[in-house]
Amino acid sequence: MDTADLMEPIVAPLTRDMLDCVPDISAPDVKAALAQILASGAFSKAQRMSRLLQFLIEKRVAGAVRDTNEYTIGIEVFDRDPAAYNTSEDPIVRVQIGRLRKKLCGYYTASGNAADLIFSIPVGSYMPEIRRAGTADSSFKHSHMLAILPLRCITTDAPSVSFAEGLSEELSFQLFKEFGNKIVSYTFAMAERANASDVSRKIEKNGVSHLLEGSIRVEGEFIRLSFRLVDAAAGCIAWSEQFDRHASLAISLQEELAFSICEALKHYFSHG
Repeated sequence: MDTADLMEPIVAPLTRDMLDCVPDISAPDVKAALAQILASGAFSKAQRMSRLLQFLIEKRVAGAVRDTNEYTIGIEVFDRDPAAYNTSEDPIVRVQIGRLRKKLCGYYTASGNAADLIFSIPVGSYMPEIRRAGTADSSFKHSHMLAILPLRCITTDAPSVSFAEGLSEELSFQLFKEFGNKIVSYTFAMAERANASDVSRKIEKNGVSHLLEGSIRVEGEFIRLSFRLVDAAAGCIAWSEQFDRHASLAISLQEELAFSICEALKHYFSHG
């Protein structure tokens, strides 16, 4: 499938001169921006990812919010059988949305750094946002140092513990890639063995403004992650979120969860 094939289905919805849901951005502008992304090195050979992005942008322009639910995406984009598809058992949409967020971020920091329009997918939603470069919230207006405490596994069986350790590693990796030197991840080695005064000294020494701590519970294929962002100076919880999944303990799930947590933290530091 080449770029021309990928672009064809989006022609019909992109016919309005001005998008009602995206003020001051015209349909031709969106179409041109999408074509540029699909022709880029990051997307030209990623047919499934290109198809997903095109589908989401098409629905965004059409204002079809109901058509961007996980079930519909699984059927329309990933060709799942409507009679057998179960989103609780098949996490393909969540995983691929997480990868799409990552790929878009990489595109805009590399070949697309001069793009006029920016496409993004907010955490907790599959409906993309479209904005002009320079008009978004000024992400990370303030400098923060983020300390990541090891993820605590409440469920003690070996697979759950291994999954928690792997997720901690994946989260540290993704936070560093996402935030770089604006929000720097700093892991307190063996923090569970350190006393309060040791942790306090490390916080002060490294200029830590926030602590990220979390726990994981596993019951069969139900997984619940609970995260808290603690203001180091005030000692209070600044942000808290739970992430529930019905899936097997796999690397792909670690990756998807890490993306979701990164996006939630990015939103907090941008708007909180």
